[in-house]
Amino acid sequence: MFPTIRLWVSSSETLEKLTPAERKALYSQSTVPGIDLAGGYRLAAGVDVSRYTERGRIRAVDSLVETWRRRLNAFGISESVVAARAEDTFDIVVPLSADTGLAGRMIRESGEITLHLFKDGAEVQALRQRIDDAVLESASPESGDPETAGSDGADGQGGTDSAAGAESAGSGAPESPGQGAPESPGRDGPGGSGGLSALLASITVEDGIRDIAVREDNVETVRAMLADSTVRAAIRAFNLANPPAGAFAWASEPVERGGSVYYPLYFINQDIDLNVQPLASAVVSDASVTAGRGAYAVRLFLEDEGRESLANLSSANAGNRLAIKMNGQVYVTLNIQGRIPDGRIEIPGGDTLEEARALAAILESESPPVAVTLLDQAAMDSPSPHGADVVATAAAAAAISLGLLGALVLIRYRTAGAVFLVGIMYHLIMTGAVLRLWNIAGIAPYFTLAGAAGFLGALLVFTTVHLWMFEYLRAESGAESSVRQSVMTALEKCRPVLVWVHVMLLLVSVGLVAVGTDGLVNFGLVLFSGSAGSLLTAFLWTNMLLSSLVADWQIRKLSV
Repeated sequence: MFPTIRLWVSSSETLEKLTPAERKALYSQSTVPGIDLAGGYRLAAGVDVSRYTERGRIRAVDSLVETWRRRLNAFGISESVVAARAEDTFDIVVPLSADTGLAGRMIRESGEITLHLFKDGAEVQALRQRIDDAVLESASPESGDPETAGSDGADGQGGTDSAAGAESAGSGAPESPGQGAPESPGRDGPGGSGGLSALLASITVEDGIRDIAVREDNVETVRAMLADSTVRAAIRAFNLANPPAGAFAWASEPVERGGSVYYPLYFINQDIDLNVQPLASAVVSDASVTAGRGAYAVRLFLEDEGRESLANLSSANAGNRLAIKMNGQVYVTLNIQGRIPDGRIEIPGGDTLEEARALAAILESESPPVAVTLLDQAAMDSPSPHGADVVATAAAAAAISLGLLGALVLIRYRTAGAVFLVGIMYHLIMTGAVLRLWNIAGIAPYFTLAGAAGFLGALLVFTTVHLWMFEYLRAESGAESSVRQSVMTALEKCRPVLVWVHVMLLLVSVGLVAVGTDGLVNFGLVLFSGSAGSLLTAFLWTNMLLSSLVADWQIRKLSV
């Protein structure tokens, strides 16, 4: 209860002064006010649907918005607001408790994941030679001395290993044992001083296998070189002579060696060797095979057709290397040890459970092939004022309603009415305690307008059963000598009705949580918590207090 009270009474300035770790801990322990009560963070996204027809654009955008909602819901961000703006841009508002970085990732990434076999090392070496020659040929008429910047070495990607690495890395002195220093072909490597090879180096990552990589300050030079028309023509000619066609692909993450940052560069099959989607499921677990890339992993379980295709692909290419490509980059690589019959693939999930859960949500719901760009990055840290005026109005109305209810109950039931009013506070505490249990179980309840409706429903039931109980006590109270017996008998007769009413409410609310989405889930969570709080209050507060009071007080002093 205390974290929730602290969160709700703290001003935005107070919350901003907390460190990110403190703020995250506070949100994780609290029942969080939803967007429609407290606002949220706004993410602006732009989509490129220029290649679609008007009808196709509408279908692609609708599918994209539905994918965003599904991902955010799977991650635990319910009741997000997705509003279309002009020129194919959207506002996505998430609650203040949401991690905007992970929410942005779920909005931006397509979730497409494919498998590609690596090209043979000898082929890579021959292609590099052809590229070096093409660069020298295109540069010689202009200056006779093409760019030589960045002839330093580069590093490989942590967590990868390459069956073709030795050839693809180029020549050079062996790497010093245990130091992890990159090896560079230098100016005397293939292609001379200005070719692609002068910008590449290699490093041993695992099991004596090398990868080629590019130092951070050389990346743009290499990208420009690979995009040059002469180089692209050389690559096309090479692919025609050496099918299947190959393509260069960058690693999704850089690595650091010797104080410098490097980006691995792979040459893999251009066409997809296996599209693993749609997935049967993506399960978050502790990392085992990919432990070097983070504490958590996501295990992909392929559908029957994909499982059979993976088994055939792995069986035919045992000893080769496979690249797992996601969002146009190589996310991770693996050595094919033999046939993979169970259709399971483990990929790195990150250092935190939230990162892994976000990745699983992305992969389980592949979005249409639409380029998405996040706009207004600075606005992601500024709360959006959704429903800023709702809280004050609702609080005033609630205070007036409870005040009138309290006055009526006190006038009619006097001391028993006081028991009921104090019981409302006890009910709030019990409701908060049950909400906290939901939080501990990993289901974060947002107290939105739907949740407020659920709580009002539970409060109405709480009030109704107490008024019925008090009226029944008045009707059953007998002579002065049998007041205690009459009260105990009345409470005993009320108990089955109280249990039946609350159990039915609990079952209905569980059903809403299980099968509902967005508002229905929040309504069910809070209705369940309020109903459980009402049941606990009726037995642990009202019943026990009346039972103890009647031993010394006459029933006429408890009600009129």
